Amino acid sequence: MNKTLGQKIREWRMRKGITQTELAEGLVTPSMISQIESDKANPSFKLLEGISRKLDVPIDQFLMDMQDKLEHDTRHKLAKSLISAKQYDKAIQVLEGLSDEPSVDRTEVRKELASAYIYAKEFEKATRLLEAMLEEVALDKDRSQAVDLLRWLGRAKMEQHDYVMAKHYFQQALKELAKSETLNSISRGGLYHNYAATLAYLGEVQEAIGYFKKAVVAYQGTPNLLQMGRAYTALAAAYYQIQEYALAAETTRTAITMFRSVNNRYDEVVAKKNYGILQYELGNYEESIAQFEECANEFQAMGETGLVANVYGEVGTVHFRKKDYQEAEKWCFRSLELLGKEDRERAFVYRTLGVMYQELQNYERALEYMLSSVELFEKYGLLVEASKCYSNIVSIYEAREELDKASEYMQKMTFIMRKGLRVRGLYL
Repeated sequence: MNKTLGQKIREWRMRKGITQTELAEGLVTPSMISQIESDKANPSFKLLEGISRKLDVPIDQFLMDMQDKLEHDTRHKLAKSLISAKQYDKAIQVLEGLSDEPSVDRTEVRKELASAYIYAKEFEKATRLLEAMLEEVALDKDRSQAVDLLRWLGRAKMEQHDYVMAKHYFQQALKELAKSETLNSISRGGLYHNYAATLAYLGEVQEAIGYFKKAVVAYQGTPNLLQMGRAYTALAAAYYQIQEYALAAETTRTAITMFRSVNNRYDEVVAKKNYGILQYELGNYEESIAQFEECANEFQAMGETGLVANVYGEVGTVHFRKKDYQEAEKWCFRSLELLGKEDRERAFVYRTLGVMYQELQNYERALEYMLSSVELFEKYGLLVEASKCYSNIVSIYEAREELDKASEYMQKMTFIMRKGLRVRGLYL
Protein backbone atom coordinates (compact mmCIF):
# COMPACT_ATOMS: atom_id res chain seq x y z
CA MET A 1 0.00 0.00 0.00
CA ASN A 2 1.32 3.46 -0.93
CA LYS A 3 2.16 5.64 2.02
CA THR A 4 0.59 9.06 2.39
CA LEU A 5 2.65 12.20 2.03
CA GLY A 6 2.49 12.77 5.81
CA GLN A 7 3.62 9.22 6.53
CA LYS A 8 6.59 9.65 4.19
CA ILE A 9 7.67 12.91 5.82
CA ARG A 10 7.41 11.36 9.27
CA GLU A 11 9.40 8.29 8.18
CA TRP A 12 12.23 10.34 6.65
CA ARG A 13 12.30 12.71 9.66
CA MET A 14 12.73 9.78 12.02
CA ARG A 15 15.45 8.30 9.80
CA LYS A 16 17.22 11.66 9.98
CA GLY A 17 16.88 11.54 13.77
CA ILE A 18 15.33 14.98 14.25
CA THR A 19 12.21 16.15 16.10
CA GLN A 20 9.18 17.90 14.65
CA THR A 21 10.40 21.09 16.31
CA GLU A 22 13.81 20.79 14.64
CA LEU A 23 12.21 20.13 11.26
CA ALA A 24 9.85 23.08 11.69
CA GLU A 25 12.61 25.54 12.63
CA GLY A 26 12.82 28.34 10.06
CA LEU A 27 9.88 26.93 8.08
CA VAL A 28 6.63 26.73 10.04
CA THR A 29 5.39 25.94 13.54
CA PRO A 30 5.92 22.47 15.07
CA SER A 31 2.13 22.19 15.19
CA MET A 32 1.94 22.53 11.39
CA ILE A 33 4.53 19.76 10.93
CA SER A 34 2.44 17.58 13.24
CA GLN A 35 -0.68 18.26 11.17
CA ILE A 36 1.16 17.51 7.90
CA GLU A 37 2.51 14.22 9.25
CA SER A 38 -1.03 13.31 10.39
CA ASP A 39 -2.37 14.20 6.91
CA LYS A 40 -4.60 16.86 8.46
CA ALA A 41 -2.89 19.62 6.43
CA ASN A 42 -1.21 19.78 3.03
CA PRO A 43 2.10 21.65 2.67
CA SER A 44 2.56 24.23 -0.06
CA PHE A 45 5.14 23.36 -2.71
CA LYS A 46 7.52 25.95 -1.24
CA LEU A 47 7.20 24.41 2.22
CA LEU A 48 7.66 20.92 0.81
CA GLU A 49 10.90 22.09 -0.86
CA GLY A 50 12.09 23.38 2.53
CA ILE A 51 11.20 20.09 4.22
CA SER A 52 12.97 18.07 1.53
CA ARG A 53 16.12 20.20 1.93
CA LYS A 54 16.14 19.76 5.71
CA LEU A 55 15.67 16.00 5.40
CA ASP A 56 18.22 15.70 2.54
CA VAL A 57 15.57 13.90 0.50
CA PRO A 58 14.83 14.72 -3.18
CA ILE A 59 11.35 16.21 -3.38
CA ASP A 60 10.21 13.60 -5.88
CA GLN A 61 10.63 10.93 -3.17
CA PHE A 62 7.55 12.47 -1.58
CA LEU A 63 5.51 13.15 -4.66
CA MET A 64 6.14 10.87 -7.64
CA ASP A 65 3.88 7.96 -6.67
CA MET A 66 1.03 10.24 -5.62
CA GLN A 67 1.20 12.88 -8.36
CA ASP A 68 -2.32 12.13 -9.60
CA LYS A 69 -3.68 13.38 -6.27
CA LEU A 70 -1.82 16.68 -6.41
CA GLU A 71 -3.17 19.98 -7.67
CA HIS A 72 -2.13 20.87 -11.21
CA ASP A 73 -0.06 23.83 -10.03
CA THR A 74 1.87 21.68 -7.56
CA ARG A 75 2.52 19.01 -10.19
CA HIS A 76 3.75 21.69 -12.59
CA LYS A 77 6.14 23.02 -9.95
CA LEU A 78 7.27 19.47 -9.25
CA ALA A 79 8.13 19.00 -12.94
CA LYS A 80 10.17 22.22 -12.95
CA SER A 81 11.97 21.09 -9.82
CA LEU A 82 12.78 17.74 -11.42
CA ILE A 83 14.17 19.46 -14.53
CA SER A 84 16.36 21.68 -12.32
CA ALA A 85 17.58 18.53 -10.57
CA LYS A 86 18.33 16.96 -14.01
CA GLN A 87 15.87 14.14 -13.32
CA TYR A 88 14.48 14.42 -16.83
CA ASP A 89 12.73 11.04 -17.08
CA LYS A 90 10.66 11.79 -13.97
CA ALA A 91 9.92 15.31 -15.22
CA ILE A 92 8.70 13.85 -18.52
CA GLN A 93 6.41 11.47 -16.63
CA VAL A 94 4.78 14.38 -14.78
CA LEU A 95 4.60 16.72 -17.80
CA GLU A 96 3.13 14.09 -20.12
CA GLY A 97 0.30 13.63 -17.62
CA LEU A 98 -0.25 17.39 -17.42
CA SER A 99 -0.03 18.17 -21.15
CA ASP A 100 -3.44 16.69 -21.98
CA GLU A 101 -5.34 18.35 -19.15
CA PRO A 102 -7.52 21.31 -20.19
CA SER A 103 -7.17 23.21 -16.91
CA VAL A 104 -3.44 23.97 -17.27
CA ASP A 105 -1.46 26.31 -19.54
CA ARG A 106 -0.90 23.63 -22.17
CA THR A 107 1.47 25.75 -24.24
CA GLU A 108 3.82 26.33 -21.30
CA VAL A 109 3.63 22.70 -20.18
CA ARG A 110 4.28 21.37 -23.68
CA LYS A 111 7.28 23.67 -24.15
CA GLU A 112 8.71 22.42 -20.87
CA LEU A 113 7.98 18.84 -21.97
CA ALA A 114 9.87 19.49 -25.22
CA SER A 115 12.82 20.88 -23.26
CA ALA A 116 12.79 17.80 -21.00
CA TYR A 117 12.80 15.56 -24.10
CA ILE A 118 15.83 17.45 -25.41
CA TYR A 119 17.73 17.18 -22.12
CA ALA A 120 16.85 13.46 -21.99
CA LYS A 121 18.15 13.13 -25.59
CA GLU A 122 14.75 12.04 -26.89
CA PHE A 123 15.18 14.29 -29.91
CA GLU A 124 12.55 12.78 -32.19
CA LYS A 125 9.84 13.26 -29.56
CA ALA A 126 10.98 16.83 -28.97
CA THR A 127 10.97 17.63 -32.69
CA ARG A 128 7.53 16.11 -33.29
CA LEU A 129 6.03 18.00 -30.36
CA LEU A 130 7.60 21.33 -31.29
CA GLU A 131 6.63 21.04 -34.96
CA ALA A 132 3.03 20.23 -34.00
CA MET A 133 2.96 23.27 -31.72
CA LEU A 134 4.48 25.41 -34.48
CA GLU A 135 1.67 24.44 -36.84
CA GLU A 136 -0.90 25.54 -34.25
CA VAL A 137 0.94 28.82 -33.69
CA ALA A 138 1.05 29.50 -37.45
CA LEU A 139 -2.73 29.36 -37.55
CA ASP A 140 -2.95 31.84 -34.66
CA LYS A 141 -0.20 34.04 -36.17
CA ASP A 142 1.42 34.28 -32.75
CA ARG A 143 4.91 35.42 -33.73
CA SER A 144 6.41 35.52 -30.24
CA GLN A 145 5.43 31.88 -29.67
CA ALA A 146 6.79 31.00 -33.12
CA VAL A 147 10.15 32.54 -32.20
CA ASP A 148 10.29 30.53 -28.99
CA LEU A 149 9.35 27.24 -30.67
CA LEU A 150 11.81 27.73 -33.54
CA ARG A 151 14.50 28.46 -31.00
CA TRP A 152 13.77 25.18 -29.19
CA LEU A 153 13.87 23.31 -32.49
CA GLY A 154 17.29 24.85 -33.08
CA ARG A 155 18.36 23.79 -29.60
CA ALA A 156 17.27 20.22 -30.33
CA LYS A 157 19.38 20.17 -33.49
CA MET A 158 22.36 21.62 -31.62
CA GLU A 159 22.14 18.78 -29.10
CA GLN A 160 22.13 16.34 -32.03
CA HIS A 161 25.22 18.11 -33.44
CA ASP A 162 23.25 18.93 -36.58
CA TYR A 163 24.48 22.52 -36.70
CA VAL A 164 23.34 23.19 -40.25
CA MET A 165 19.70 22.51 -39.35
CA ALA A 166 20.15 24.35 -36.07
CA LYS A 167 21.29 27.40 -38.02
CA HIS A 168 18.23 27.07 -40.28
CA TYR A 169 15.78 27.08 -37.36
CA PHE A 170 17.54 29.97 -35.62
CA GLN A 171 17.45 32.01 -38.82
CA GLN A 172 13.72 31.33 -39.12
CA ALA A 173 13.31 32.46 -35.52
CA LEU A 174 15.23 35.67 -36.27
CA LYS A 175 12.95 36.37 -39.25
CA GLU A 176 9.90 35.99 -37.03
CA LEU A 177 11.56 38.17 -34.40
CA ALA A 178 12.03 40.94 -36.97
CA LYS A 179 8.25 41.02 -37.48
CA SER A 180 7.46 41.21 -33.76
CA GLU A 181 8.96 43.23 -30.92
CA THR A 182 6.97 41.48 -28.19
CA LEU A 183 9.59 38.87 -27.21
CA ASN A 184 11.06 39.62 -23.78
CA SER A 185 14.72 40.57 -23.47
CA ILE A 186 15.81 37.32 -21.80
CA SER A 187 14.29 35.16 -24.58
CA ARG A 188 15.74 37.51 -27.21
CA GLY A 189 19.17 37.20 -25.60
CA GLY A 190 18.84 33.41 -25.50
CA LEU A 191 18.07 33.30 -29.22
CA TYR A 192 21.05 35.51 -30.11
CA HIS A 193 23.28 33.39 -27.87
CA ASN A 194 22.18 30.07 -29.40
CA TYR A 195 22.52 31.37 -32.95
CA ALA A 196 25.98 32.76 -32.22
CA ALA A 197 27.12 29.45 -30.71
CA THR A 198 25.97 27.64 -33.86
CA LEU A 199 27.79 30.10 -36.11
CA ALA A 200 30.96 29.72 -34.04
CA TYR A 201 30.85 25.93 -34.43
CA LEU A 202 30.37 26.30 -38.19
CA GLY A 203 33.46 28.50 -38.39
CA GLU A 204 31.59 31.77 -38.97
CA VAL A 205 33.31 33.33 -35.98
CA GLN A 206 33.18 37.02 -36.89
CA GLU A 207 29.41 36.89 -37.39
CA ALA A 208 29.12 34.85 -34.18
CA ILE A 209 30.91 37.61 -32.25
CA GLY A 210 28.32 40.12 -33.46
CA TYR A 211 25.46 37.97 -32.17
CA PHE A 212 27.18 37.24 -28.85
CA LYS A 213 27.42 41.02 -28.41
CA LYS A 214 23.71 41.33 -29.23
CA ALA A 215 22.96 38.71 -26.59
CA VAL A 216 24.89 40.73 -23.99
CA VAL A 217 22.99 43.90 -24.92
CA ALA A 218 19.65 42.05 -24.69
CA TYR A 219 20.47 40.76 -21.20
CA GLN A 220 21.51 44.20 -19.95
CA GLY A 221 18.82 45.75 -17.81
CA THR A 222 17.38 42.32 -16.91
CA PRO A 223 18.01 40.58 -13.57
CA ASN A 224 19.55 37.60 -15.37
CA LEU A 225 23.22 38.29 -14.69
CA LEU A 226 23.98 34.55 -14.86
CA GLN A 227 22.97 34.36 -18.53
CA MET A 228 24.82 37.59 -19.24
CA GLY A 229 27.94 36.07 -17.69
CA ARG A 230 27.57 33.00 -19.87
CA ALA A 231 27.17 35.20 -22.95
CA TYR A 232 30.42 36.96 -22.05
CA THR A 233 32.10 33.56 -21.59
CA ALA A 234 30.94 32.46 -25.04
CA LEU A 235 32.08 35.77 -26.55
CA ALA A 236 35.52 35.24 -24.98
CA ALA A 237 35.66 31.74 -26.50
CA ALA A 238 34.93 33.25 -29.93
CA TYR A 239 37.75 35.77 -29.47
CA TYR A 240 39.98 32.85 -28.50
CA GLN A 241 39.09 31.09 -31.78
CA ILE A 242 40.46 34.02 -33.79
CA GLN A 243 43.48 34.31 -31.45
CA GLU A 244 42.42 37.66 -30.00
CA TYR A 245 43.75 36.58 -26.63
CA ALA A 246 43.88 40.00 -24.95
CA LEU A 247 40.23 40.70 -25.86
CA ALA A 248 39.28 37.20 -24.71
CA ALA A 249 41.01 37.76 -21.36
CA GLU A 250 39.28 41.11 -20.81
CA THR A 251 35.89 39.60 -21.66
CA THR A 252 36.52 36.64 -19.36
CA ARG A 253 37.28 39.01 -16.47
CA THR A 254 33.86 40.59 -17.03
CA ALA A 255 32.23 37.13 -16.97
CA ILE A 256 34.00 36.32 -13.69
CA THR A 257 32.58 39.51 -12.16
CA MET A 258 29.08 38.56 -13.33
CA PHE A 259 29.27 35.07 -11.84
CA ARG A 260 30.66 36.41 -8.58
CA SER A 261 27.82 38.93 -8.31
CA VAL A 262 25.21 36.13 -8.42
CA ASN A 263 27.28 33.84 -6.19
CA ASN A 264 27.61 31.18 -8.89
CA ARG A 265 30.83 29.57 -7.73
CA TYR A 266 30.96 26.83 -10.35
CA ASP A 267 30.76 29.12 -13.39
CA GLU A 268 33.10 31.60 -11.74
CA VAL A 269 35.85 29.03 -11.24
CA VAL A 270 35.41 27.62 -14.76
CA ALA A 271 35.82 31.17 -16.10
CA LYS A 272 38.92 31.62 -13.93
CA LYS A 273 40.33 28.41 -15.43
CA ASN A 274 39.68 29.84 -18.92
CA TYR A 275 41.44 33.03 -17.85
CA GLY A 276 44.46 30.91 -16.89
CA ILE A 277 44.52 29.40 -20.39
CA LEU A 278 44.45 32.88 -21.91
CA GLN A 279 47.34 33.94 -19.69
CA TYR A 280 49.62 31.22 -21.05
CA GLU A 281 48.54 32.10 -24.59
CA LEU A 282 49.69 35.65 -23.78
CA GLY A 283 53.01 34.28 -22.50
CA ASN A 284 52.27 34.97 -18.82
CA TYR A 285 53.25 31.50 -17.66
CA GLU A 286 53.73 32.11 -13.95
CA GLU A 287 50.41 33.97 -13.63
CA SER A 288 48.76 31.14 -15.53
CA ILE A 289 50.14 28.47 -13.19
CA ALA A 290 49.10 30.47 -10.11
CA GLN A 291 45.57 30.76 -11.53
CA PHE A 292 45.41 27.02 -12.24
CA GLU A 293 46.59 26.11 -8.73
CA GLU A 294 43.81 28.24 -7.24
CA CYS A 295 41.20 26.69 -9.57
CA ALA A 296 42.38 23.14 -8.81
CA ASN A 297 41.93 23.74 -5.07
CA GLU A 298 38.46 25.20 -5.59
CA PHE A 299 37.34 22.38 -7.89
CA GLN A 300 38.69 19.88 -5.37
CA ALA A 301 36.57 21.50 -2.64
CA MET A 302 33.51 21.23 -4.91
CA GLY A 303 34.16 17.54 -5.57
CA GLU A 304 34.65 18.22 -9.31
CA THR A 305 37.34 15.62 -9.94
CA GLY A 306 37.04 15.84 -13.73
CA LEU A 307 37.69 19.57 -13.67
CA VAL A 308 40.65 19.09 -11.34
CA ALA A 309 42.06 16.68 -13.93
CA ASN A 310 41.38 19.22 -16.67
CA VAL A 311 43.31 21.88 -14.76
CA TYR A 312 46.24 19.49 -14.20
CA GLY A 313 46.31 18.90 -17.95
CA GLU A 314 46.46 22.66 -18.55
CA VAL A 315 49.35 22.97 -16.07
CA GLY A 316 51.10 20.29 -18.10
CA THR A 317 50.53 22.36 -21.24
CA VAL A 318 52.07 25.45 -19.61
CA HIS A 319 55.20 23.52 -18.64
CA PHE A 320 55.37 22.09 -22.15
CA ARG A 321 55.24 25.65 -23.56
CA LYS A 322 58.11 26.51 -21.18
CA LYS A 323 60.06 23.50 -22.50
CA ASP A 324 60.07 22.06 -18.99
CA TYR A 325 59.30 18.58 -20.26
CA GLN A 326 59.76 16.70 -17.00
CA GLU A 327 57.18 18.89 -15.20
CA ALA A 328 54.87 18.72 -18.22
CA GLU A 329 54.97 14.92 -18.16
CA LYS A 330 54.34 14.84 -14.39
CA TRP A 331 51.22 17.03 -14.57
CA CYS A 332 49.82 15.25 -17.63
CA PHE A 333 50.13 11.91 -15.87
CA ARG A 334 48.45 13.36 -12.76
CA SER A 335 45.59 14.44 -15.01
CA LEU A 336 45.27 10.99 -16.61
CA GLU A 337 45.17 9.32 -13.19
CA LEU A 338 41.96 11.22 -12.39
CA LEU A 339 40.22 10.77 -15.75
CA GLY A 340 38.10 7.79 -16.80
CA LYS A 341 39.42 5.56 -19.57
CA GLU A 342 36.96 6.92 -22.12
CA ASP A 343 36.84 10.51 -20.83
CA ARG A 344 36.96 13.04 -23.65
CA GLU A 345 39.52 15.19 -21.81
CA ARG A 346 42.07 12.36 -22.11
CA ALA A 347 42.33 13.15 -25.82
CA PHE A 348 43.73 16.62 -25.12
CA VAL A 349 46.22 15.32 -22.56
CA TYR A 350 47.31 12.52 -24.91
CA ARG A 351 47.90 15.09 -27.64
CA THR A 352 50.04 17.27 -25.37
CA LEU A 353 52.15 14.24 -24.49
CA GLY A 354 52.34 13.19 -28.14
CA VAL A 355 53.56 16.60 -29.31
CA MET A 356 56.05 16.74 -26.46
CA TYR A 357 57.56 13.33 -27.25
CA GLN A 358 57.64 14.31 -30.93
CA GLU A 359 59.75 17.35 -30.05
CA LEU A 360 62.02 15.08 -28.00
CA GLN A 361 62.26 12.77 -31.04
CA ASN A 362 60.87 9.88 -29.01
CA TYR A 363 58.72 8.87 -31.97
CA GLU A 364 57.53 5.56 -30.55
CA ARG A 365 55.90 7.18 -27.55
CA ALA A 366 54.74 10.14 -29.65
CA LEU A 367 52.83 7.76 -31.95
CA GLU A 368 51.37 5.86 -29.00
CA TYR A 369 49.82 8.99 -27.54
CA MET A 370 48.81 10.59 -30.85
CA LEU A 371 46.96 7.47 -31.98
CA SER A 372 45.16 7.26 -28.62
CA SER A 373 44.29 10.94 -28.91
CA VAL A 374 42.89 10.74 -32.43
CA GLU A 375 40.77 7.72 -31.53
CA LEU A 376 39.04 9.65 -28.75
CA PHE A 377 38.66 12.84 -30.80
CA GLU A 378 36.88 10.86 -33.53
CA LYS A 379 34.72 9.07 -30.99
CA TYR A 380 33.42 12.37 -29.66
CA GLY A 381 33.02 13.99 -33.08
CA LEU A 382 35.84 16.51 -32.55
CA LEU A 383 36.94 16.24 -36.16
CA VAL A 384 38.99 19.44 -36.34
CA GLU A 385 41.05 18.26 -33.37
CA ALA A 386 41.36 14.79 -34.94
CA SER A 387 42.70 16.27 -38.19
CA LYS A 388 45.37 18.17 -36.20
CA CYS A 389 46.48 14.87 -34.66
CA TYR A 390 46.62 13.20 -38.05
CA SER A 391 48.89 16.02 -39.25
CA ASN A 392 51.27 15.28 -36.37
CA ILE A 393 51.16 11.54 -37.09
CA VAL A 394 52.07 12.19 -40.73
CA SER A 395 55.02 14.34 -39.60
CA ILE A 396 56.22 11.60 -37.22
CA TYR A 397 56.17 8.93 -39.94
CA GLU A 398 57.97 11.29 -42.33
CA ALA A 399 60.66 11.90 -39.67
CA ARG A 400 61.04 8.12 -39.39
CA GLU A 401 61.19 7.92 -43.20
CA GLU A 402 58.19 5.56 -43.22
CA LEU A 403 56.64 7.19 -46.26
CA ASP A 404 53.99 4.53 -46.90
CA LYS A 405 52.62 5.07 -43.38
CA ALA A 406 52.83 8.83 -43.83
CA SER A 407 50.78 8.54 -47.03
CA GLU A 408 48.23 6.27 -45.33
CA TYR A 409 47.64 8.78 -42.54
CA MET A 410 47.60 11.69 -44.96
CA GLN A 411 44.62 10.02 -46.63
CA LYS A 412 42.95 9.54 -43.25
CA MET A 413 43.50 13.21 -42.46
CA THR A 414 41.93 14.24 -45.77
CA PHE A 415 38.93 11.99 -45.12
CA ILE A 416 38.40 13.47 -41.64
CA MET A 417 38.72 17.02 -42.96
CA ARG A 418 36.10 16.33 -45.64
CA LYS A 419 33.84 14.69 -43.09
CA GLY A 420 34.18 17.75 -40.88
CA LEU A 421 33.23 20.02 -43.77
CA ARG A 422 30.16 17.89 -44.51
CA VAL A 423 29.06 18.16 -40.87
CA ARG A 424 29.37 21.94 -41.21
CA GLY A 425 27.36 21.98 -44.44
CA LEU A 426 30.36 22.63 -46.69
CA TYR A 427 31.61 20.43 -49.50
CA LEU A 428 34.86 20.06 -51.39
